[in-house]
Amino acid sequence: MRELNPQNLTNTAWAFVTAGHAAPALFDAIGMESAGRVREFTPQNLANTAWAFTTAGHAALALFDAIGKEGAGRVRDFKPQELSNAAWAFATAGHASPALFNAIGRESAGRVRELNPQNLANTAWAFATVGHAAPALFDAIGKESAGRVGELNPQNLSNTAWAFATVGHAAPALFDAIGKESAGRVGELKPQDLANTAWAFATAGHAAPALFNAIGKESVGRVGEFVPQNLANTAWAFATAGHGALALFDAIAVKASNEVDEFKPQNLANTAWAFATAGHAAPALFDAIGREAAGRVRELNPQDLANTAWAFAKAGHAAPALFNQHFARRCDALAGEFSVEALTQLHQWRLWYAREHACSDRLPGAALLARCEAAFRASKTKPSKAQRQVEAMGP
Repeated sequence: MRELNPQNLTNTAWAFVTAGHAAPALFDAIGMESAGRVREFTPQNLANTAWAFTTAGHAALALFDAIGKEGAGRVRDFKPQELSNAAWAFATAGHASPALFNAIGRESAGRVRELNPQNLANTAWAFATVGHAAPALFDAIGKESAGRVGELNPQNLSNTAWAFATVGHAAPALFDAIGKESAGRVGELKPQDLANTAWAFATAGHAAPALFNAIGKESVGRVGEFVPQNLANTAWAFATAGHGALALFDAIAVKASNEVDEFKPQNLANTAWAFATAGHAAPALFDAIGREAAGRVRELNPQDLANTAWAFAKAGHAAPALFNQHFARRCDALAGEFSVEALTQLHQWRLWYAREHACSDRLPGAALLARCEAAFRASKTKPSKAQRQVEAMGP
């Protein structure tokens, strides 16, 4: 290692990754040697080394710390693709480097015209993935990308929409452009891209009926390719957007019913919430979610508990195996963590539960129930349609 110059170190790592040849001992040695010599590296060496280690999936904390510190002070010397590659590598590796992202954000914002479509999408994706605020950068990427959506491949389109929605950065012109472009190319999207695109538009609150129509039609025949996360996100997105898709929901219900044991707790809750919100009857799915959630109630967080309870109440679907003392104790244990909205949802569920069981067994505890009722009464100044429907079920 000591006989290799920086270019040799970088090229060796790049070569093994490109060849797809695992060499953990070699990467350990390159990482240890490079970490102490990053000042000798060119910007291209810095970016390519980070890219190689990330692509190889090889952890090298000291190396990434060194590259992050060195790179932050030299971003002006980076080429556009090197800026994008460095951001992508650190985000994909999950390695925090605020100083580097601050520097890349400032530098890239003024050079977006030099970035190719892949660079634009990767940079936005990287900043969203690490949760690094960069409004000026997103403004610049949004304006530049809106006029170049025809150059973006399907995954770039999906990742760009996902990134802007994830950071909550408004870009109506960009979403309009992505929506129009993607609607005609849904057949090129992978299942995850279909789900992520729908999720992004729903999260951003950006109406795109033609896009949702296209995604809905395409997804119906490909639900079999969807993993649990795709199923939950797609159902959630269509329900949130208020876009009807009967055939799609039917297909998701069948697929999800047989795979609930593979769902994460949040996916169980979100799927139930989506079907209830859409008003789509799926008794077999609710039976399956009820059984699965009952055995994993300790994994449900406050929002999951509230969404699940509200969904079963809205759907009018009994689940005695789920809604019992175990569920109540979990709610009581997390009582201090419920949001006002979640408390309101629990109160709506409680009204339905009491009516269904013709009882007032104070499930959950009295203190939590009192807070739920107070939150609900405070929210009644602007009740939603769902609130009115569930309230009408009360005793």
